[in-house]
Amino acid sequence: MKILNIVSSNIVQDPRILKQMETIKNVTNTHLMIGMNNKNVTEERLKQIDFKYKLIGDKKDSTSILSKLSKRIKFAKGVIRQIKNYKPDVIHANDFDVLLMVYLSGYKKANIIFDAHEIYAKNAFINKYRVISKIVELIEKHIINKRVNAFVTVSHAAKSYYLKKGYKKKPHVITNAPFLDESLTLTKSSEINEVVYQGQIVANRGYEEFVKAATIQHEQPVNYVIRGFGPQEDEIRKLIKVENANVKLAKPVEVKELVQKLSESDIGVVLTKPVSINFKYTVSNKIFECIHAGLPVILSPVKEHYYLNEKYEFGIVIDKVTPQNIAEAVQTLLNNKILYNKLRCNAIKASNELNWQNESEKLKRIYLSN
Repeated sequence: MKILNIVSSNIVQDPRILKQMETIKNVTNTHLMIGMNNKNVTEERLKQIDFKYKLIGDKKDSTSILSKLSKRIKFAKGVIRQIKNYKPDVIHANDFDVLLMVYLSGYKKANIIFDAHEIYAKNAFINKYRVISKIVELIEKHIINKRVNAFVTVSHAAKSYYLKKGYKKKPHVITNAPFLDESLTLTKSSEINEVVYQGQIVANRGYEEFVKAATIQHEQPVNYVIRGFGPQEDEIRKLIKVENANVKLAKPVEVKELVQKLSESDIGVVLTKPVSINFKYTVSNKIFECIHAGLPVILSPVKEHYYLNEKYEFGIVIDKVTPQNIAEAVQTLLNNKILYNKLRCNAIKASNELNWQNESEKLKRIYLSN
């Protein structure tokens, strides 16, 4: 079986892509990963991967809309060329943009697995333009209903969204949970010292409110840490100075170190705001990483957070992402050690179910049944 896995982002910093390839290697030795080249695809990072790959494009960042469009068109042409040359039996298409490229290739000898990491028609850019959003949705429905053999998505909330919108093919939910690392020792001191927000520093993720929460007086000292990178990094750095907030902006770590680094803290936060349909129905990777690190998690009010927390009870879902609500949730955990330890134990239990070893079996069955 020849499996071709395609993503329009880089292949070295996306945990889901790296985990997919580990699963694919267990299914077949004949595989290829296609991804976008950029400045983050360094030689050092490429040395860490042990699967066959092809990078399309150059490392230069595109700044203008025209240059971004040109890079995307070149990527699409490269993808179509690789599909025709490789002649795969299975194509794993990650997100709608890749699915469209696969469809336009006209290649019909492969089973197509569509993996929706987000509700693409409702993402931050597409959803600005109602006509374009509707067109994307109609094209996506058409391709899924007519050409896709298996449909995968990342959350139960997203699954319910697609079914309500009339997508005829029922999605499989495969969460973006990490591998369970049984060698990781989750020992905690009796004191709660650190609240951490680890992830990409982008808009509508509650980073501003997290910084301001650190300025609210707590009954006992606690450190706030942001660890990551992203387009809002400079803005958050300035806000920390303006607010004179007790927040440390720590350096990001590599994918394989995410859970280990989180385990050094005491409380995790995942504060994606429900500002769009995409954010309301999908789920951040960070929630699973916090669970695996044994951290009680302070969660924003989005559908999958409610679903997961009602099922596993590992955190506190706040009513709205505000500095006061974040600070109050932190204080609750500081004051109530019984609750803290209960949520922590539940997080560790949840990690025994929500892990890639289990999710991978679902993906294997899809590969082998198509």
